[in-house]
Amino acid sequence: MPLATGARPEPIKILIEPLDSSHDRGAFVCASTQKIQNYIRNNALKDHDLYKVRVYVAVRPNSKAVIGYYSLVLTALEPALVSEEAENKFSRVRAVPAIYLAMLGVSDECAGAKIGKNLTKDAIVRAITISEIAGAYAIALDALDDEVADMYAALGFEKFVEGERKMFLALAVARAAAKS
Repeated sequence: MPLATGARPEPIKILIEPLDSSHDRGAFVCASTQKIQNYIRNNALKDHDLYKVRVYVAVRPNSKAVIGYYSLVLTALEPALVSEEAENKFSRVRAVPAIYLAMLGVSDECAGAKIGKNLTKDAIVRAITISEIAGAYAIALDALDDEVADMYAALGFEKFVEGERKMFLALAVARAAAKS
């Protein structure tokens, strides 16, 4: 079984689409994180169908085998923990509307092919779209480890509290970056 090591010389071409019953989730292997592997195999479709979360999968063109995925759900954050700007904006309601990037995983066979980065960018674009319809201040997540936190930081995410891995990206920042 391949493990998530090393960089690949060329990115893998992918499509990102909403999860449905036609997607092959059974072959998805993420040996380093059983929780990520088990979720896509056993619970993602049920949660997606019940609208508990919305799950998006990466597949190769002309394939239904899942090689990566992420899930989004709405949440509310405590204004003081987000930023001074959020605290000023949302102190009256005491909650910052946000979109939570609940889980993101890439199969071991595709590690190093920038699929995780592409999935994250897709999640940010969808979060911006959601914020245009219903209003949301940020996209938030819990990074798995320091290396993953560094990857998110390179995309503009900030830590709620230094030394922890809970992070957010103000959607106004993401929106401005997308326009430039």
